[in-house]
Amino acid sequence: MENKKDISFILPTNRDPRNYSKKVVDNINSLNFYGKTHEIIVIGPTPVEGNNVIYLAEEDDATGCVNAYNEGYNISTGDYIILCSDDHYFDLNSPLITEVLNSRLFTNRKYKVVCLPTNKHGPCDLPDYTDCDSIIARYPVFARQTIEEHMEGYVYHPSFKHHYPDNWLGYWLAQQGEPPIEINKFDMITFSNSCDKMHDVHDEKVFRELITAYESGSQKYV
Repeated sequence: MENKKDISFILPTNRDPRNYSKKVVDNINSLNFYGKTHEIIVIGPTPVEGNNVIYLAEEDDATGCVNAYNEGYNISTGDYIILCSDDHYFDLNSPLITEVLNSRLFTNRKYKVVCLPTNKHGPCDLPDYTDCDSIIARYPVFARQTIEEHMEGYVYHPSFKHHYPDNWLGYWLAQQGEPPIEINKFDMITFSNSCDKMHDVHDEKVFRELITAYESGSQKYV
C-alpha cells in the first residue's frame, strides 16, 4: 500500500470547519506520536486542509456519520484506526493507546479493539433491554487486521445512521466473549456540546433488530 501510515484518524464532519474539524486536525497534529506516522481522513461537504489531511467529499444531504466513518476507513492506510468526533480533542499522549493492542492485556484476545473514555468519567453501560452486562464501545480504536478478518471490512454496522453503532459494537464484542475495554489513562475532551439526536429513533430500532437477529443465530458483525 503506497504511502502507508501507522495510524489513521477518521473524522466525519458537516459543520463549519473553522469551529469544528479544523480545531480537531490541529489538535491531532500536536499530539505525541513517538515516531509513528499518521493521516487524518476528513469526510464532509466542505473541503478541509491541513498537515496530514486527506479530504473525502460527502454530499450535503448525507444522513449521519456512520457511512462517513466506513467510507473514510475504505481509503485509510493505517495499521491502527482511531475514530474522531469534530467536537472532541484528544489528550496529548492518546496515540499510545495503539500500543495497548499489542500489550499483554490483548495477548489472548481475538478482537483488537480498545476504547477511549470521554471527559474523565467512567464507562457507559449498555441499555438494560440488551440483557448484556457490558459497556458501550465509545470511541473505539481498532487494529486493521481485526476489521478485515472479523468485522466484514466495516468499522460500524452500515445500517445505522448516526448513533447506536457503538452500542452494537459493544454488545457484539461482549457476545463474542470479549467485552470492550476502556483505558482511562487516555481521554477525549468535549469542546462543544452538540449532540445530534435526529436519527436516534431509526438507530435504536436498528440496534434492537440486530440484537433479535443475533439471538436468533445471526452472529456476524455485519
